[in-house]
Order: sequence, then structure tokens, then C-alpha cells
Amino acid sequence: MAALRTGARGRGGMPLSFVIARYFAYAFAAVATAWLASFMALSTAIDSGFVYEASWGPANAREVAEGLARDGVCGQQDVPTAYRYLILNKDGYVLMTDLEGTRLEDATEMARAALAANPGTVEIEGGGSGLTYAAFPLEGGGACALVSEYLPQWVSRDLAGLLPNPQDLMLAGAAGGSALALALVARRASRVISRKMAPLAEAAGRVGAGELDFAVGSTNVREVNDVLAAMDAMRASLAESLEARWAAERGQREQVASLAHDLKTPLTVLRANADFVAEELEDEKDADLAAAARDIAGSVERLDGYVRLLIEASRGSGGAERAPMRPAELCEQVLAEAAQIARARGVTLDASTGPAVAGAPEAPLDRTTLARAAANLVANAAEHARSRVAVSCDVAGGHLVIEVSDDGPGFSPAALERGCERLFTDDSSRSSRDGGRHYGLGLHAASEAASAHGGSVSLANSPSGGAVATIAVPL
Repeated sequence: MAALRTGARGRGGMPLSFVIARYFAYAFAAVATAWLASFMALSTAIDSGFVYEASWGPANAREVAEGLARDGVCGQQDVPTAYRYLILNKDGYVLMTDLEGTRLEDATEMARAALAANPGTVEIEGGGSGLTYAAFPLEGGGACALVSEYLPQWVSRDLAGLLPNPQDLMLAGAAGGSALALALVARRASRVISRKMAPLAEAAGRVGAGELDFAVGSTNVREVNDVLAAMDAMRASLAESLEARWAAERGQREQVASLAHDLKTPLTVLRANADFVAEELEDEKDADLAAAARDIAGSVERLDGYVRLLIEASRGSGGAERAPMRPAELCEQVLAEAAQIARARGVTLDASTGPAVAGAPEAPLDRTTLARAAANLVANAAEHARSRVAVSCDVAGGHLVIEVSDDGPGFSPAALERGCERLFTDDSSRSSRDGGRHYGLGLHAASEAASAHGGSVSLANSPSGGAVATIAVPL
């Protein structure tokens, strides 16, 4: 990794409380502006003569009443919209009105009292809640009562019937304008705060993606800069920790590669001597010792291949190498290696190959990996067998099936469930014939090899006794 960039920074920038207070001030100013604009619109309508101001009705009640008493009232078109009205005939019956409820009752009482009043008399009373009542007799008989409320009203009766009260309209406009203003301020605040938090989100995303060699950004908000500084310190600490870990792992890989390479020299000597011994024993017609020498030579050859794989793996270049091959070739190698393991362990081997194997076409297989997986199963069975191990190869259902069984005590329930897990060794029902230590890697390695080919390893106990392990790989 390149040299790490550092971006530690102090507590610079404005306080977050200032940013929040600023937008509270914006919100207050926006709401105040919305209310002021609505009030100004109402004032303009009043000044333009479209609306009566709130005090016009009570202030002009006597003057309007005297004019109506003098000119007469033929209908609501004669009464200004600042008033509600009631007209009685000379007998005290209602001729027309737009009042209702308590207001109608109070107006009726005053109008009936005005029937007996002298012409030109106007009686004005306050009704509470901003109401003003005016009652007066009419020329030619009858009486009229006017009720005004302390509210602005439309001058035009057509507008009064079409639109809400001007004051209600002003309040609705102010409320709507306030809501719109608050929404705009909130949107602006959200965008600004998101922009100020962007360096924090970017730094978290890059650290989460494993990118540690970068400079953490900054903002003009003090608290966000504090978090960024802490994140930068965390990034640097994590990078140093990973660098140390990678260095240690690199050293371990190099050491393993060196040791594996050094093994190649004694293995070469061992293999050459094993071949020499086998040739000499064949000349002396000692078949058993010759076979043992050949097993040593074959095992050394496989071990040399494992050392090569170990070196490649330490360099990070090892892996499965599939190549087209006939299943019969793989089965031949599996049974040959199983024979060597059985001889070394002193157990009898029953080897068999199904008839379908010979005719199976080529398939992409990693010969070394699958052979090693089968050898692990055979070695595991030979260690736990009493006297016999059976290995069979067959092709069934489009799968290459390698089955390994023994006449030992079988798998425990825990082993049947978890036997292929890495480092699982808690199988109390099975102990090796030589009391050797187990590391819980053989079945796991076989399972991994099968999984790499899209197959699996299954464990079972034979009804007649003993364990059965099966590799099934799709062709």
C-alpha cells in the first residue's frame, strides 16, 4: 500500500447550532413575510374600494339606517353588504331577512320596538362579540333592523356570494403562504445539510469499500469536522493494522514457500532411491518389497506434486485446474492410490469399478484435487477400519460416484451432521487404529473439492456396520 494520506484537522468551522439557528431565522422571516403579504393584500383591497374595512359597519350604522328610513327598503340590494337585515310589516310580521338564530331573535325584538318609535328615530345597541344592532321605523309603516359584525366585508354583493369573507381569505392565504415558505426553507436546509454531510458519507463509503489511502474531506461545520477527524484517525489506524497484518501474512507465505522449496531436494533423493530399490528388488524376485518400494516412489511423486501446489498457493496462484479427461482415468488413479494406502495401513482393499465408467465421455475435472479428495476418504477409512476398506467408482445419473466404506465402528450422530466441517474432531465413536491425532481436515478438504465441481460429500453408516463416505460430482 502506498504511504497513507493523513487528514487530521482541528475544531474549525462554525458551530452546528449556528447553522440550525440560521434556518430557524429563515423560517421565521418567511412566515412573517407570508402574513405581511396577506395583510397588505387585504389593505390594498380596502383602499381600492373592493372591501369594507372591519369597523365600517358599526361606525356607519346610524348614517346607513337614516338613509334607508328615508328612502325605503325594497330588498337586499338596498342594504350594504356590511350588514345583515330584518324587515317587518306594520303588524310586526317578518317580510324578509337574512338573519337566523339568536341574531334573528334579537333583531326581531328591536324592530318590533321600533314600530312604535317616531319617524327618523334610530336605536343602536351593542350585541357583544363585535355585533352592533340598529333598528328604525320605515316610511309608510313597518320597521327594519340592521346587524353589523366587526369584520371586513366585500363591497360587491356578487363577490360576497362567490368568495369567502375577506378576513378568512387573508388567513387562508397567510397559512398557505407560511406552509409553502416553510417547505422551501426545509428543502433548502436539507440540501445544505446534505452537502455539508457529503464528506462524511463519502469517507464512510470508501472505508466500507476497503479503500484506505485517501484524504478525508472537510466542511465549514465544526461538529461534522470533529466526526471527520475521528473517522480519519480510524482510517489511518485501520490501514496501519491491515498493513501490519498483510506484512505478517506475506512473511508467513514466503517462509512456507521457502520450506516447501527446500523439501523438493530430499524428496528428489528419496524418490530416486525408492526407484533404485524397487528395480533391485524386482531383479531379486521379491514382489512384496518391490511393491512397497514402488508405493514409496509413487507417494513421493504425489508429495512432490503437493509441494508444487503448496508453493503456488503461497504465491497466490494456486487453484483448481480443470481439464477434459475420461472418468475411467481418474478412477484408475483413485484405486491405485487406495491400494497403496491400504498396504501401508495393513488392511484389505476391495476395489471395484462400475461398467458405466469405461464408456463415460470426457468431462472437465481437476484430476489432482479429486484424486486427493478420494485419497483423504480412503486414508480416513483405513485409519478407523478393523480389517477391510472398500472403494468403488461408478457413473450414475450423470454423476461420477466414488464410494469409500470400512468395517469400523461407523460415524457418531454428531459426525453424520458435522463431519465435513473444518476442524471437526469430536467423533467419539471412531478412534484410529494407531491412536494417532486427527485435525478435522480430511473430510472437509474432500467436501471442498467436490463443491468446487458442483458436487458434494455425504456421510452414512452401513446397515451391516461401518462408515460410508461418498463423493458425487456431476459430469
